[in-house]
Amino acid sequence: MTDLVLLGGRVHTLDARGTVAEAVAVTGGRVSAVGSDADVARLAGPSTRVVRLAGRAVVPGLNDSHCHFENAGMDGHTVSFAGVRTLDAALDRIAALAATREPGAWVQGQPWNPALQLAEGRGPDRRELDRAAGGRPVYLPEGHAATASTAALERAGIRPDGHDGRLVEGAMHAVARVIPEWTREERVAQLTAAMRVLNRSGITSVVAGALPPGDVEAVRGLIKDGRSTVRVAAMVTPTGELNPSVPLADWEALLACGPPAPIGGHYVTRGIKLQVDGGMTLGTAAMREPYLTRPGYHGEMVTDRDRLAGLVGAAHRAGWPVGTHVVGDAAIDVALDVYAATRNRRLLPDVLIHASLIRPDQIARARTLGVQVAAQMPFLWRNRAAIAGHLGGARTEAAVPLRDLVDGLGLDAVSAGTDYPINALDPFQNIYAMTTRRDAAGDVVGGAQGVTRSEALRLYTTSGAAHTGEQEVKGRLDAGAFADLAVLDADPLTAPDDRLRATEVLMTVVDGQIVHDTGLLD
Repeated sequence: MTDLVLLGGRVHTLDARGTVAEAVAVTGGRVSAVGSDADVARLAGPSTRVVRLAGRAVVPGLNDSHCHFENAGMDGHTVSFAGVRTLDAALDRIAALAATREPGAWVQGQPWNPALQLAEGRGPDRRELDRAAGGRPVYLPEGHAATASTAALERAGIRPDGHDGRLVEGAMHAVARVIPEWTREERVAQLTAAMRVLNRSGITSVVAGALPPGDVEAVRGLIKDGRSTVRVAAMVTPTGELNPSVPLADWEALLACGPPAPIGGHYVTRGIKLQVDGGMTLGTAAMREPYLTRPGYHGEMVTDRDRLAGLVGAAHRAGWPVGTHVVGDAAIDVALDVYAATRNRRLLPDVLIHASLIRPDQIARARTLGVQVAAQMPFLWRNRAAIAGHLGGARTEAAVPLRDLVDGLGLDAVSAGTDYPINALDPFQNIYAMTTRRDAAGDVVGGAQGVTRSEALRLYTTSGAAHTGEQEVKGRLDAGAFADLAVLDADPLTAPDDRLRATEVLMTVVDGQIVHDTGLLD
């Protein structure tokens, strides 16, 4: 019996022919028919839910290929800095959450970027955190940096004397590893809430950017209980760190069992996550040529070639593909060298995550090696001025070269994402930026690197499916494919630019189940 029928729409199937249909039918979690209203309407029975689209667009469910999605479910558990524009307002939010905690309990923040977000151009220092949180341990992550209170530093064994609380890269982990883990019940509630946030944006699949094993098991539990509303493919951090400091023999032991098997059409794991360098906005990406404002400075390498080769080689031998955080061209050189030396064609392709400053010669090399790229345009949307301040105009214009990546690697080897919560989750703002190459100020950056609307949509759908090896059953709407789809209030292929950017999701379906519904459709 047909479970769901959508009629009277503009259904972008994204099949090999680019078919646009009027209607789609869903049975048992799969697309059972796509075609004309007349043909599909006949499949509806007495218990079938019929949705009349009134000309609205339908697309395959969207896939964010690099997203720390778990952070979307943290309201009430951690401090949100959304909408905060001043230091005093940020401190007020910290104080408000701290007031709900017992003395001595940790206060954590959701990732933010105070240097860009706050009028003061900086976040709170250690002493300001002490006052706001009443002496409680506070940890506020910012991606590759963080700020900690006196109590947090002391619990990590860091002497606070002369320390402003600012932490970068390895120093962050020293504090992060002493923060108590959430209970299983808390984590399940957070992950469930996060999935619902993604559903509201039409996102039905995600490659989780860096999940520890406990979170992977929590996701598996949600799937088994029928409570997962997003297909998760996790980049796993087996020790909770992007570059584990354990001896290689211990690392091999951690990976020895290999990746867990998929559960009921949910992939669960995509590979192991590692890191080579810093970032563009911080001015720490590892570069072939020195930085504009720091003569002789080439950025930061957080691991060397030999260590990375040992980690990647052990992962491959245990059956795990690898994704490496690489931003600068020098870091990409290291990752490609290691991938070339440790290739294992039996696995899903290895991934360059970010690769924001990849060069043409590296794209050609990645193609030869069969390496995929998970790219995020939103870094330029939000941070263009800061990046240009570090690298200069020419290198900023060449950043996130989507046109070169698609032409050089092919659509199936490139996928789109956001690195949420570092950047906004909105896929339609991202598609707008990928096609217009405009930043938040409306200025064009690297205009020659824009892709077409069709390509941008595929980078979020068919390419996302190929990224996890699921292109036979996901990323398109034709008979037999997973019934994952989104109904939109604007057509992403034809809407004017400003309308595209403001697109709203009216309904989201995952595995044939309606997981988001605004109530605006019949």
